[in-house]
Amino acid sequence: MDALLNPQQWILFAANHGSLWALWLAVLIHWLLPLSTQHSPFQYWQQYAVLLASQVNKDNDPKQQRKLAGGLALALMCGTLAILLIAARELVWSRPLFDGILLWLALAWRPIDQFGHALAQAIDEHDKGTSRALLATQVNRDTESLSLIGIGKAGAETLILGTARHGACVIFYYALAGGVGALLYTSVVHLHRVWSPSRLAYYPFGLATARLLNLVDTIPMSLFALVLALGRTPWTHLKACWQQGRRWRTPGPGWLLACAGSRFQLSLGGPAIYQGTKTLRTKIGYGVTPACYHLLLLRLKLKHSVLIWLALSSLLLIL
Repeated sequence: MDALLNPQQWILFAANHGSLWALWLAVLIHWLLPLSTQHSPFQYWQQYAVLLASQVNKDNDPKQQRKLAGGLALALMCGTLAILLIAARELVWSRPLFDGILLWLALAWRPIDQFGHALAQAIDEHDKGTSRALLATQVNRDTESLSLIGIGKAGAETLILGTARHGACVIFYYALAGGVGALLYTSVVHLHRVWSPSRLAYYPFGLATARLLNLVDTIPMSLFALVLALGRTPWTHLKACWQQGRRWRTPGPGWLLACAGSRFQLSLGGPAIYQGTKTLRTKIGYGVTPACYHLLLLRLKLKHSVLIWLALSSLLLIL
């Protein structure tokens, strides 16, 4: 007990575990002071991605050439960023503080949580216009023709995958590779948003970025699905992950959506429209279509799951 009350012990612990206190400081600042889209440095990253693609992604080029151009553009942007971040990390006077700042820049968990609350409120008021506008800021799919049922389903999917992609996965790569790893992961997420193959102008140019994101998503999202399954009858949810998640086009998101669908008895997946073209997707889960109540319940459960995820990441950093 005396050791726990000794300030010198805490100072020594903080000095030996700089990455740990940087993690919690970054998450706390992010929750209290999240970066808006207008102030995020990734808006310039996306603008440069559009500019670069306009120079090397031509509609009249052969398919293989466009695929190669997409891979080279991805390597150029992420490779250059990685070199700059690694070089800067060697020059700073405090690496934990540097990593914490990078993690703060990489996180976007709080805006996704706010999106879930705002969308649930709009659905509860039967405000289709506001609901569609909110959803359009987060997804590449067409939202103009969505009913409230479709908005609820798309909103639940966005809340689940957004929390994982902008929160849990970022923290996972911070624990593995520090702030540099977290920021590089987020840079790939934003590149995929711009170069998504679901946009006809970026098919097949964006396939390399999509495949890379699917690869780096697989492990953290699958592990986060295990955390989400905690509670009553976890083996039932894990069984649903295995049976339904593997039918999804990408394994990590598939596992996570299947687990959430089983956990809350929700119907997810199904057809989606991208730029006027209907895309068939696997149906996941069973039960009811997400409504306002389900979005709020899902938002609360995801928040608790991220806190558990943070605790587990902290243990990993201590060990």
